[in-house]
Amino acid sequence: MANSMPETDRAPRSSWQMAALLLAGLALAAAGGAAWMFHVRMQALELQLAKRIGEFDDANRQTQAASKQAGATLESVLARLAVLEAKSQEAQNQQLALAAMYQDLARSQDERVLADIEQSLSLVQQHLQLAGNVRAALIALEAAEQRLSRQGKPQFAALRQALARDVERLRLLPIADITALNARLDALIANVDALRPEFESEPPSKKAAQPATSGPVDTATRLGREVWQEFKQLVRIRRLDHPDMPLLTPEQAYFLRQNLKLRLLSARLAALQNDQATWKADLDAAQTWVAQYFNRNDPLTRATLDSLKHLAGVSVSIEAADISASLKALNEARKGVRG
Repeated sequence: MANSMPETDRAPRSSWQMAALLLAGLALAAAGGAAWMFHVRMQALELQLAKRIGEFDDANRQTQAASKQAGATLESVLARLAVLEAKSQEAQNQQLALAAMYQDLARSQDERVLADIEQSLSLVQQHLQLAGNVRAALIALEAAEQRLSRQGKPQFAALRQALARDVERLRLLPIADITALNARLDALIANVDALRPEFESEPPSKKAAQPATSGPVDTATRLGREVWQEFKQLVRIRRLDHPDMPLLTPEQAYFLRQNLKLRLLSARLAALQNDQATWKADLDAAQTWVAQYFNRNDPLTRATLDSLKHLAGVSVSIEAADISASLKALNEARKGVRG
């Protein structure tokens, strides 16, 4: 045929086609292998992804469980914290209440101490003003100062200093021995009844011994001698140191002795009250009465006059025996405690 290819031309085409088919087959095989490998890898990736998703889900569930547990724990912690805060607030309130109670107790204790000190100072003031008993006042002040010293509180320092100053000032005062003075006055009062008045007669002397007579004595002579002796006893002449002194009746002499005792008792009361003016006036009056109405030649009268003169020169007054500084410091301490 004219239009048909020659056989030599067909052979190369067949080989070319075969090669093309082979290449196509190889390409297809390669594409299939690649697709297979891709599919295998995709499956592996899917498996890995599924595994990862599963692990993520497990982790997510565990995280959620842990989150729930943490939330529950947090709520429990918050609840416990709220309880602790409530207890802490309650403890703080109790602490404040205890502090307030302690302050009240300390304040009341300080007030009790100051009340006792005030009572002691009041007694000291009475001893000084009414009885002038400085020794008792010193004992009370020293006891009060020692009690404050045992307390050891700074708010009492000023009061302690004031008490110490008053103690030192009272120690320096000239103190009369009131007890000894009272004993001497008691002795004088007891001897008032034994004083012999100036107008009292001398005690009757023993009768002179009758002169010895020799021989018989008639009755008339003896009778006359006895009458004369009795007559001499009725009248006695003696010298008076105070001619102008009025003679006292026994009743007046009794009241004189009683008034003298009253004067001495008044002097004793003045000594207890530290009244120097009354003390000296009573003793001077008693001295004048004894010298005027009683026999100064009698030893008891002279001893009484000497005692009265010595007692009149004794000072029973106590100057500057006050504790006003301690009382003022006590008031300041009380204000500080109450403040």
